Amino acid sequence: MGNIIRIGACLPRLRLDRRAMAQAMGWLVQGAGAGRGTRTLGFWDEDSATLAVEAARAALAGDRAESLSFCTTTPPFAEPQNAALIRAALRLPELCRSQDCTGTPRATLLALHAALETDATALIAAGDRPVVQAGSLAEARMGDGGAAVLTGPGEGLFTFLGGASLSLPFLHRSRASGSDTALDWEERWQREAGYQTQIPAAIAAALDRAGVAAEAVDHLVLPCPIPGTGAAVARNAGLGNVRLAADLADHCGDTGTAHPLMMLAAALPQVAPGQLVVLAQFGQGATALVLRAGEAVRNHPGLPGLDTGIPESNYLKLLAFQDRLDWDRGLRGRYIVPEAQSTAFRNAEALLGFVASRDSSTGQIRFPPRADEAGEVWPLADRGGRLATMTADRLAYSRHPPSCYGLVDLNGGGRLMMDLTDPDAAELAVGDALRFVFRVKDIDQNSGFRRYFWKAVRDTAQV
Repeated sequence: MGNIIRIGACLPRLRLDRRAMAQAMGWLVQGAGAGRGTRTLGFWDEDSATLAVEAARAALAGDRAESLSFCTTTPPFAEPQNAALIRAALRLPELCRSQDCTGTPRATLLALHAALETDATALIAAGDRPVVQAGSLAEARMGDGGAAVLTGPGEGLFTFLGGASLSLPFLHRSRASGSDTALDWEERWQREAGYQTQIPAAIAAALDRAGVAAEAVDHLVLPCPIPGTGAAVARNAGLGNVRLAADLADHCGDTGTAHPLMMLAAALPQVAPGQLVVLAQFGQGATALVLRAGEAVRNHPGLPGLDTGIPESNYLKLLAFQDRLDWDRGLRGRYIVPEAQSTAFRNAEALLGFVASRDSSTGQIRFPPRADEAGEVWPLADRGGRLATMTADRLAYSRHPPSCYGLVDLNGGGRLMMDLTDPDAAELAVGDALRFVFRVKDIDQNSGFRRYFWKAVRDTAQV
């Protein structure tokens, strides 16, 4: 069996105040903006795939994986396979086995359970950007985010002791094929017939397979947007001495398939080596995994960016970024995104993997690399750089004006014109340290086709 070697997570920087949601929609829908604090709001060029890529970069930390599972309930594409694009962005080997796992928020733990039953090195990358009815309770409780784990043999954060997955045709949330919006069923049904019944059954089976008594479990990590449900599940499962992991509701909301790993990362500072953790998730049944913490948990920082972010009080940005507003894009916004799928494939290493070439004799960096040019492969994604020139363009079309771009001096040599992104892009100044992120380049309004590329953001680690 395998172990959890490393965990990575990605939270969008925008934090939408639930009070603003209530002010915008409370006159019409009673449950609008329910709860305290904020929920994460992905920027216009962040989607489930880009969030998963950013989390996976942290989980990999330069390592490689034999397989990649992309877990989401909000895939950018029904076809083609999203995991193939993510593999290319992460520059994993072409022989890496990739698959999309979707249809339930439990997809991540299902993929993780399967990976831990083997000793292969596997990457499970999850990302969600849920779309629900405007003003609904679910809209307030949910959030956007990505998380990933790397599994394999050897020492790591957690040793896998055993697990169980229970499958049932239990419907508590549904989304018809071709529809963007998911609908929830009655909350009491979810809580009593779902969470409080099915998760204890999965936990009991997992503990039995692991040879662990319920009283020996120290921590329970269980995503559940319904307040108070986690404690009831713990009682029903006989976990009398357990500490419930924080649900992160006040900071980011429930991030769907990413949330079990998000909560596990946030709980790590409270976990001591040798302690037992049950990681569980609900959705058309339940999955429970029994883990023993290793020495590496002592040095884990927890969930980066949880307590930081950019406050946002404009509810309409949520609708605009989710493309749910029919807004006037102006003359410059009426253009068709060229799909050029053959060109995209031929240049996938440069466009998705962000790879340049370097002349070994002169040190010259060329991007994109020429096919007929002999040179050293020169990956750019992790190099970063500094801003050399900056333009904030209010005439060009942008989904979040102004459109920001500039010349970036790459660390290690080379200069490249790049888009600058994130809500504070217009505040960047010449000389600022930058890092590179995988984002949506543009979206065709007619076909829904989207292109991806790398953009520059402020490197907060060097501020």
